[in-house]
Amino acid sequence: QSKMDRVSNLPDSLIFEILLNLSTKDVVKTSLLSSRWRNLWRFVPGLDLEYGYFRKHDAFLKCNWDYVFKPDVKRWMDTVAKRRIQHLHVADIDWEDDEMQIPPTIYTCKSLVSLNIYGITLPTLKFVSLPCLKAIVLDTVKFASDSALETLISGCPVLERLDMERSLGDYTVVLRVRSQSLLSFTIIADSEYLVEDLVVVIDAPRLKYLRLCDDRTASFILNNMSSLVKVDIDAVFNLFLEKKFDPNDIHKRHMIRNFLAEISGIKDMIIVSRTLEVIYEYSRCEPLPLFRNLSFLRVEFGGYRWGMLPIFLERCPNLKSLVVGSITYEESVGIDYIVPESRCFLTSLEYVEIKRPLKGEAMEMELVSYLLENSPVLKKLTICLDGSKNKQECVILKKLLTIPRLSTSCQVVVL
Repeated sequence: QSKMDRVSNLPDSLIFEILLNLSTKDVVKTSLLSSRWRNLWRFVPGLDLEYGYFRKHDAFLKCNWDYVFKPDVKRWMDTVAKRRIQHLHVADIDWEDDEMQIPPTIYTCKSLVSLNIYGITLPTLKFVSLPCLKAIVLDTVKFASDSALETLISGCPVLERLDMERSLGDYTVVLRVRSQSLLSFTIIADSEYLVEDLVVVIDAPRLKYLRLCDDRTASFILNNMSSLVKVDIDAVFNLFLEKKFDPNDIHKRHMIRNFLAEISGIKDMIIVSRTLEVIYEYSRCEPLPLFRNLSFLRVEFGGYRWGMLPIFLERCPNLKSLVVGSITYEESVGIDYIVPESRCFLTSLEYVEIKRPLKGEAMEMELVSYLLENSPVLKKLTICLDGSKNKQECVILKKLLTIPRLSTSCQVVVL
């Protein structure tokens, strides 16, 4: 009894934090403890309801899935908006059949801090006022017009994070992300059903993190990226399958030039080889900008066509750490990448880790040689070998021992 009294004597705010860690079903049960607890559950700032809770109670709150469930959900959202909800996550798993609509009251909710929606159509809104909203997740969301997203963002003066995943049913041609407060933006778009020649415009002077995982967007137009610190890029600017970089496509060259210039001030980059391939092809037409602040670079390769990497490394005069990773998709074929003969010293590179097992192929050994022979301050090179072929391992190790090292303090670690 004394323990119960000690808990009951806690302030309401602390009790609410404790109850937030319980399921809604258990939270409601606490109303039976005593008169002190009878109504506390009503003020817990979180509600976790699943349709499965009501499958035997069709009459409860008129919760009938086929006929009145979605209108009731809209009514519930109206209610929680009036009760100053802070975090709202709405998922319409049947979005292909009968689209659920979020009521206008949500778009003017003064207390909302985070909004996560799945399978919903974002309407063309006349007015949005979300003064406290800091995070938006739009997953498989359709846009009623090209201006729908821009209008939503314009009503979020303190928005810091925006994550989007585009897919089937999204026919928006131009997406505009303009925000004076945005710090992090992620867009994923890998559906073959998206319209071609998509354009994404990003104007966010405070943006620090940008992730692009996008096969379909033809043009990324970046503006005011002076605050950008880290990028994670898996984008080919709609150049895939039979589409290749065309040196005579002035518009594409101009877009890539501006894109690289806007991200050239970053400190941390993750990039995949197919993006690097587009950059390599572009570099044969125009010089790449210097990435003067880049200190960490991770490149994910789908194969062993590593010869294009030095072209990019030589535009990173202050790079300290390089990681060569691997991903599962296949790279383009038919293009030979040759490690440049006019090699520049990688004067700042200190750490290299090659996570993909070496097979002893000419291109990968040439890259290892390039790194060891041209890195005067290299401290550590970590590589791993394919343990299933012991004889081949011995051959690779012998090759490694014969490669001269420009850095006298370089340690080669074999995993």
